[in-house]
Amino acid sequence: MNREKTAVLLFREDPKEGLPPEDMAELRGLAQAAGYTVIAEVSQRRGRDRRFQLGRGKIAQAASYEPEKLIFNDPLSPGQIFNINKEFLLQPMDRFNLILEIFASRASTREAILQVELARLSYEAPFVKTMESLKKLSERPGYHGSGRYDVSMYRDITGRMAKIRAELQGVEETGERRRKRRREMGFDLVALAGYTNAGKSTLFNRLASEAVAAKDQPFTTLSPTTRAVAAGDRRFLLTDTVGFIDDLPLFLIKAFRSTLAEIVEADLVLLVVDLSDPPELLRDRVASCHEALWDCGCYAPIISVLNKVDRIDPEVALERSDLIRDLAPNPVFISAREGTGIDALLDMIGEKLPPLVEFVLRLPSSEDGLKQLSRLYEVAEPMEVRYGEEIEVLLRGRREIVAKALKGAGTPLMKPGASPPEEGSLEADERAARG
Repeated sequence: MNREKTAVLLFREDPKEGLPPEDMAELRGLAQAAGYTVIAEVSQRRGRDRRFQLGRGKIAQAASYEPEKLIFNDPLSPGQIFNINKEFLLQPMDRFNLILEIFASRASTREAILQVELARLSYEAPFVKTMESLKKLSERPGYHGSGRYDVSMYRDITGRMAKIRAELQGVEETGERRRKRRREMGFDLVALAGYTNAGKSTLFNRLASEAVAAKDQPFTTLSPTTRAVAAGDRRFLLTDTVGFIDDLPLFLIKAFRSTLAEIVEADLVLLVVDLSDPPELLRDRVASCHEALWDCGCYAPIISVLNKVDRIDPEVALERSDLIRDLAPNPVFISAREGTGIDALLDMIGEKLPPLVEFVLRLPSSEDGLKQLSRLYEVAEPMEVRYGEEIEVLLRGRREIVAKALKGAGTPLMKPGASPPEEGSLEADERAARG
């Protein structure tokens, strides 16, 4: 048999609870997404084996298929990896390493490549000392061994991690400046989030009339993609981001901080849920998404978007929404593939975005006044303009954006029909505008 890109999946079942079939299906999907042909699945109901994770006999059974990789659903310790490799001459990997391999194969931008490398090094760093200690155990010089072999390698890894973090810090700062500039241009920021393969990219394509890759496999999107979308009289920038997964390790969240900042800094988050998931799996996945959002530091308002209603009956959709009502209140039912419910979603986005306020501004009837008017056209919606001794503008926009556009001009701001406030600072005028 050709061993290239073949794998055997190994599962350790809890002696009391067993193993949910969804866990087996998810690992199988991850392996296939990484390009492996799964030639067998081996499971054992027992407690954790200190040396091999599973019993020696079960690993020997998996090795008899002569795969390229043994993929374990449970995390492997450095000692277990060393023992399995030495005993069976096969390369073992666990679920986290499989995810990293998928990320590495999908990374196409410099930012994504660096984030994947940082995640891999963060995962491998604690392994290095243990692995090298085991390999060099009989070669260490000095009393009880000095450990200088693995210390040197560990120092190389931590040095590389520091360089990557410094470069990604620059990426984060660039992203922050970009988001600030977009807000100053009058755009609201909306981010898509959700469990991997929930349909985020399909929804992104539907809302933004785009054609980004949307495949029935996990982690199709690694690098954020942003496009402008109109929702009634509102305009916002929609960003598609990386999907979450159950028990997403913290080191992976930290490594992808610059990407996840698009979610953290958003004005509104659309949490996409695959409503066609089995009931026992649905709640766990929504809870995993909320946990990941919490770990990211996301506190933005959330709209729960229950996707793929075209795959289930309406009665079933309502039952499943009741199952997650505490995690997904006031949901919107949609089918991103068919376009069902998109108008209702856009209406809710318009309601949840920061409110627009109407202002009357009086600008000087001069070249400077016309320049200010031009600037306002870029960040707000002028509804009426009257020219006379002064330029009087009725417009609608976000208070802080309009105030920033006219900062230092001392321009009075007020509600339509209100008496003109006294001349003063922009901040004083802004308070007057609140009525």
